[in-house]
Order: sequence, then C-alpha cells, then structure tokens
Amino acid sequence: MNITVMLATYKRNEILSRTLDSFCNIITDGLSWEILVVDNYGDPKTEQMVLGFNNKLPIRYLVEKKRGKNNALNKAVKLATGDLFVFTDDDVIADHNWLMEMRDGSARWPDVSVFGGKILPQYPPETKSPISEAHKFFKGAYVVVNWDTGEGHCPPHKVWGPNMAIRSNVFLEGWQFNPDIGPSGDNYIMGSETELLMKLEESGMNAVFLPNALVYHQIRREQLEVAWLYGRAFRYGRSMAQLYELPNATYWFNAPRYLFRKLFETAIRRIIYCYNYDKWIDLGINYWILRGNIYQYRKRTKQECLDVSK
Repeated sequence: MNITVMLATYKRNEILSRTLDSFCNIITDGLSWEILVVDNYGDPKTEQMVLGFNNKLPIRYLVEKKRGKNNALNKAVKLATGDLFVFTDDDVIADHNWLMEMRDGSARWPDVSVFGGKILPQYPPETKSPISEAHKFFKGAYVVVNWDTGEGHCPPHKVWGPNMAIRSNVFLEGWQFNPDIGPSGDNYIMGSETELLMKLEESGMNAVFLPNALVYHQIRREQLEVAWLYGRAFRYGRSMAQLYELPNATYWFNAPRYLFRKLFETAIRRIIYCYNYDKWIDLGINYWILRGNIYQYRKRTKQECLDVSK
C-alpha cells in the first residue's frame, strides 16, 4: 500500500519544523510513502525550511494562497498519489509506529474507508492547562482523542483531523473538504473534517478507531491562557450551530430564543461565582459557546433566507 501524508500550514515554521523532525523517526520499513506540505500563505521561509528536509523525507512543498485549511487540503488531495491518505496538522509529534499502525489497521478493515487514531497532548515544560483533563471541554479545546474503547467502529465525530486516514478512492468519487469550514484566520467555524465525515457516514461509509495509531499535539503556551480557551469555545459554538439541523424553536433576531435566555442566566451565574475560579472558568466556557451558537445561527438563518428568496 502507498501512503500520502498531507498537512496544511500557515506561517508556523518553528512548530512545523518540530513536526517534520518527528517524521524523520517514523518507522517505514517496506512502506511506500510521501508527504505533501501545503503552505496556505506562500512564505519563502517556510519553503526553504520544508525543502531542507528533502534529503531526509519523501517530501513535496505546495502552495495554496486561497485562504483556508480546507482549500489547502483540497489541493493536496488532487496531487496525492497514495492509496491511503493520512491527514494531520503542522503541530503534531508522530509516534514511531504511526504509519505502520495506519497501514496495518486499514488492511484489517478492508471494507472501511475512514480511520481515526489517538491524539495525546504535549505541553511546554512546567505548564498545565487552566482546566483539568476531566473537564468536558478539555478534549475539544486541546484536540485530544483518547476514547475509552479498543479498535473498532466509531461515529464520525470521534475521528479528528490531526490523525485521520481516508482511502483515496473516496476522493476519486468526488468528495472534498468544505472550504467554508475550518481554520481560516482567527474567527472560523471548527469541524473541518467532521462536516465531511458526517456526509460520508450518511452515504454509507463507516469509520474505525485505531488506538495504536498515535500522534501528540504540541500545545503552545498561549493556548494555556483563559482568553484563548474562551476563543476556542466561541469557535466550537459556531461549529455546533453550523453542522447540525436548525432547531424547531421560536427565533429572536434569527437565533433560537432559548439561547438568549441561557446566555443571560450564564452571565448572571458568572457574577455569582466570580470568587470560585474553577466554576467561573467553566461558566465562561459555556458563555462563549452560547455566544458562538447565537453568532452562527444568525449568520446561517440570514443566508438561508437569502437563498430561498433567489
């Protein structure tokens, strides 16, 4: 089996360099593979750094200047040559056996088209998250995939972009990533891979979780600030409002009325619990998720009204 590893990057050369360094230590005995790095900016320094790995890795440098991670991935998909496309991000550290586990897992499940692997956090030295690993938002905030299950079928929302594989024939059938979802600037809708995977599941394609296919997510110091966490919550709220059907509810200002009530109640509770740090952060996360819900519902309903009027 031939494997194509692909990732998008945007002016994060130091982080990307650590990722590519880890790729140099991947076990690839008997494996035919290539790496496609898509620069979503066109930075000469990124090109120079990536091409510096030419003598160590089977790497190709591509440029997609149309902003958006999914635009970059769609370009890579068109140029990939592998039978299995392994998607990741520019801020991972790959386990030595990562690709062998992906290859072997896909061989064990020949009728399955989508595979997801484990993602664990890697913190900067002497740091920790402002929320505990038991917090309900922890995995979503820091892109941690550590489901308490063994190898087997899983729903699409449990396959996450930094460690995901899809057979190439899926894309030959015409499927692609939605360029309107996913990283593109600071305020974007999360869930770039989830939107595609949900559609693949609706079409009858199953997913399998491979717990031994492992990468680590490089956590940056700024991601350990509460302000960053709230921004992440807002983007998560946007994705929730975009990916699922519009609720059957009364609407105020193009968003479900009950969300405004919840937002007001949460804001009051934050004031009440201002001296309980953990509770204050927890309520802050809920508050910004609700803000993201309302923001995206308003955008979505306005757009759907425009589409109907055309």
